[in-house]
Amino acid sequence: MVEPAAVIDRNAILTLRRRVRFQDGRPYDARCSKVAAALEAQFGWPRRFGRLRLLDARVCWQHCWNQLADGRILDATADQFESRWLGDIVVLEALDPHVTAYQPAPPPWTFTLREQEEVIDLAAVRDGAEGHDAAMPCASWMAAARQVLTMMTGWSLPSDLVDYAARALRVRALLGEPMTSGQFDELLTMYEWAHAAAARGGPWMSSEYAAVLE
Repeated sequence: MVEPAAVIDRNAILTLRRRVRFQDGRPYDARCSKVAAALEAQFGWPRRFGRLRLLDARVCWQHCWNQLADGRILDATADQFESRWLGDIVVLEALDPHVTAYQPAPPPWTFTLREQEEVIDLAAVRDGAEGHDAAMPCASWMAAARQVLTMMTGWSLPSDLVDYAARALRVRALLGEPMTSGQFDELLTMYEWAHAAAARGGPWMSSEYAAVLE
């Protein structure tokens, strides 16, 4: 017997989202983790954590959403992406092609790079995943960064983001320190936040706070 699909009560979700955002008092933060956790507590929909590739090929490197029992994805804080994603509250059927844009965080990688004789030696170790270690020469820091990001996500990403990643990797190599995928997520989260703010002419503010200030 097939279980009936969970009913999505948009008004209930908006009410919960508003309560969480006002409790936390951070108008420029979508509070995706807190909202997803509250939805899990109230409705039993498990919270998921990972990355989201947007319609303009930019990436939200740290994002949370909920997974319904029938395989649907519920993104209750998609409003933060405005026209770069699919709406205020997004519900995707399991077979919707946009589902692949939601990428649960895989086991972390550790990347070690060394420059010698005009070649960048890249060594990558994926924690807890035997057979996923790799070592390869790269012709440039951009090539090394592109390889690292591909290993992390499988996505082709904008050139400015690759350039930023290349600079971060080079600094780490000069310091003789490895770079983890978690550290990358944090750096790229800040970079994308600044990029989005510059593109829209200022930081995003949640609709709950914007309505109060009107």
